[in-house]
Amino acid sequence: MTEDVRALLADAAALYRDDPRAAGRLRAFLDGWDEPLRVGFTGPPGAGKSTLAAALGEWPTRALREVALLDDPPVPADAVVRLIRHLEPDELASVRPDGGSAFARQSAVHTILVLARADEVGAGRIDALLNAKQLARRVWREDPLCAGFPGVIAVAGQLAYAGRALRDDEFDLLAVLGAVPRAELDRHLISVDAFIADPFPVALPAETRRSLLARFGLYGVRLAATLVRTGCDSRLRLSAELVRRSGLGELRDTIASCFVARAGVLKARTAVLYLESLLRGDPRPQGDRLAARVERFAAACHDFRELRLIADLRGGRTALTGEAAEEAMRLLGAQGTSAGERLGLPPEVDPADVHAAGLDAIRRWRHEAERPDRPRAGRAAAHVVVRSAEGVLAAAFG
Repeated sequence: MTEDVRALLADAAALYRDDPRAAGRLRAFLDGWDEPLRVGFTGPPGAGKSTLAAALGEWPTRALREVALLDDPPVPADAVVRLIRHLEPDELASVRPDGGSAFARQSAVHTILVLARADEVGAGRIDALLNAKQLARRVWREDPLCAGFPGVIAVAGQLAYAGRALRDDEFDLLAVLGAVPRAELDRHLISVDAFIADPFPVALPAETRRSLLARFGLYGVRLAATLVRTGCDSRLRLSAELVRRSGLGELRDTIASCFVARAGVLKARTAVLYLESLLRGDPRPQGDRLAARVERFAAACHDFRELRLIADLRGGRTALTGEAAEEAMRLLGAQGTSAGERLGLPPEVDPADVHAAGLDAIRRWRHEAERPDRPRAGRAAAHVVVRSAEGVLAAAFG
């Protein structure tokens, strides 16, 4: 796939060599294959894009080393983390792709939805994040407007950032609050004004309390005090638990599995969409043949069918369940795109075993694709899996 897109870009650069702007963009796409995947954070003002991007960007995790996290990027990113405030139909509909080419719509599997400021769900109660996560999963599975999104994740960005960067002095202050009996402290955690007001049950100046609110938010202070009271007795333990509860780890893992593992595919999508736009907006007499090649590539590209089916499987939107769904995910490349990873074989395996396992997978999934008692959507999903299994053997044995 990469080589096909490189060839299209190179020929387009030659065709548009008299247009410095277009030629520069095309050359940038060619040069960008070896650069980190660009993941853009977008959403309404005040949703917490910068805070969430910073929380992920400052996390020294191997999963995100090959990613450039961009806050409101000026040009289209290869993948998108879209922050939304509510999971209502109107807001979900606003983030659905509309218009554009058939390829743009069919390949729109590059956006993770994030229910931002998830700690505000449920009026900031101590179980607010748990309720928000359950809501996000339910909406992802049940609302047809969420079809095609690799994930809908509830995240408390402020809590995530504060947890990642928790300092010793902050832990000491939160430990002081955690030592106050719950019934006594809760009266001061019902609102910002109540937390700032004097008298206060411990000797913490109002300015110090304001700094805690600015850093953690009222929900974060309430949660941190509860965690200290119930066993998080060190900075490292409290930091880890705040981050875990914030949803940041789930977002990191989803970016890694859905975006990083398919970086080349997503970069190709960005490049092909630009090519389509360029050829349509500035047609050249010699461009018909190139446009036809772009159209053939877009129609035949199987990678995006894989990504869409993976998203549907993760969201519980197919008739495949249990072991069949797990095998389909593996064959589609959700756990890795090498032949061994797709076929569930160890790294050092005899080629004959790869061939045998591939043929077995093709046989079984062809049977599923042709079963008349299966719903049409189930047969269509099985056909995609068959094509993936065939691709494994084609790539391994030519």
